Amino acid sequence: MIKNLNTQKYSILLVASCLWVTSCRSTDTAITEESSNGTLPNVIVQLIGTETGLDIPEKTASITNKKTSVAKVQEIVAPFDGMTTVTATLTPEEKPALRSQASINPMAVTTPEITELGKDIKYNVAVYDTNGNFVNEKTFTYQQDDNNGFNLNGGQNYNFVAYSINSKTPVPAVSNTPRTLATDKLNNISGDLMYFKRNMTVSGNGTNYIDVVLKHKYSIITSKLDARGVGIISAVGSANIGPVSSSANMSLSNGDLTYNTTPGTTVPVVNFKTFNNETVTSDPTLVISDNTSTAKLTVNNIVIDGVMGNVALNNVKIIPGVKYNLNLRFSPCRESIDPTPFSVSSTSSTVGTSKVFNMPATDFGFVLDITNLDNSFNMIINGTQLAKQEIQFEKAAGTQTVGFQDGSRYEEGGIPSVWQMGGGTIIRVVISKTGQVSMYGVKTTNGGTQLYPLVLINGNSLNTVTWNTTSPNTVEVNQKAYGANTRMGGTGTGKKIVQCVQ
Repeated sequence: MIKNLNTQKYSILLVASCLWVTSCRSTDTAITEESSNGTLPNVIVQLIGTETGLDIPEKTASITNKKTSVAKVQEIVAPFDGMTTVTATLTPEEKPALRSQASINPMAVTTPEITELGKDIKYNVAVYDTNGNFVNEKTFTYQQDDNNGFNLNGGQNYNFVAYSINSKTPVPAVSNTPRTLATDKLNNISGDLMYFKRNMTVSGNGTNYIDVVLKHKYSIITSKLDARGVGIISAVGSANIGPVSSSANMSLSNGDLTYNTTPGTTVPVVNFKTFNNETVTSDPTLVISDNTSTAKLTVNNIVIDGVMGNVALNNVKIIPGVKYNLNLRFSPCRESIDPTPFSVSSTSSTVGTSKVFNMPATDFGFVLDITNLDNSFNMIINGTQLAKQEIQFEKAAGTQTVGFQDGSRYEEGGIPSVWQMGGGTIIRVVISKTGQVSMYGVKTTNGGTQLYPLVLINGNSLNTVTWNTTSPNTVEVNQKAYGANTRMGGTGTGKKIVQCVQ
């Protein structure tokens, strides 16, 4: 019995000693690295995810009293060509969380705006005491050392600052010395900068968890060209957004940015994918810009159904840290009415060719696609001749009366004769519902490739024509004879406006 009492006494003393050591932990000097005997950190860093700006109007103010507000959906309408317009819609992205992580700490919460960080992305966490003095900093790699952390004094208050450039490469370093929360900053950051800060009192009676949600500091814009019901997008030239900054500096104390601005700087919108479809989408574009309502987006050399045009959007509003989807919707949508193939030819040196199209009333005009030609033509639309003279492509036939708008000519500078072209549309004539006429042509022997604007030259010009939107139309295509092989073929099609697919 005495032996059992002694055992209980020693056990009580041992427990009391452990409690005394634990209570003293809150007054010891902080251990800034795990000790060699394997002491576990008492503050565990848990990366919950990332977030961007909200999709509802919200005003925030920093210590610099600079206020910004997240914009609602923006809509801008701009011309594309004589028949087509583009409606640009810039929408802050809203989507649910990509994962729902149950934190080790049961109090941890995720929100719908939080998305998962990419695997192996690096981020730094810096710790400062209540006076702003630097304590420690570590680099973490997502999904590799997620349970790592710090040994800090229990009962003391700390500021935790996390930052990343959303990359697997090393995180940019703070260069100033001595390090303090008030003076620490990151300089010349051009990557996808993200930031987090939290003040927390560390408990000395167990493990503490700091849940990190990194917030994007720069804007991200993903651009989509949508020509459903209009035509196939086969190419996009240069595209850019500006003015923007090349980089920015960030204060670790509050996340405020100072922009490094060079006048006229733009950022390219790159890597449009899935060409030869009615929709194409770019890679996300990182936009380093202060709160602005005067940004400009330009997209040059968009080729839709072979016809090239440009888009310029002014007064685009961009809020730092917001992720946007930019949708460029081409309209009006249209459908083909009574597409009529034709092929005519003549071996007479005096008798030409002709083809008459009897078209119903259509509210979007008429398109003539010529797939082979030797070597001139004209048209009569509802009794009015299209051009005052024969539209002549060949120099040997006399006076060449048509050329490219950019100054280049058939049979010059590597552009072949029109009679050598084929395999698809080589000439397109577009008659709008208002009687406006546009002409386009290819510059290679392969038809169906990019069409360039044509103009009449050497005294030739277009007449004003009338297109009937409520009564039938008569379109005649004709040719004057030249040589022993006058020919032309293609398709004439009426065009009608239809409801666009949403």
